[in-house]
Amino acid sequence: MNEKLRMVLKKRYEAEIEDAKYKIECYSQQELLIPDHSDITGEIDKLLHQIGLAEEKMAVMELYYGKNVAKEIL
Repeated sequence: MNEKLRMVLKKRYEAEIEDAKYKIECYSQQELLIPDHSDITGEIDKLLHQIGLAEEKMAVMELYYGKNVAKEIL
């Protein structure tokens, strides 16, 4: 994987994490109640799942395609 592609994916995952964190913050601080989403704990659980998936993807990408991997293989 080239460096540019790796950085684009990393930024994508970071954006997903920040988006979810912001939504959780909005639910928490302002106690927003959206008519279609009255299950706030369920919504926050989904957002935490989104964070976990993005963090897991970043970790896997670093493990298999990080900068130091090419050096170790050679």
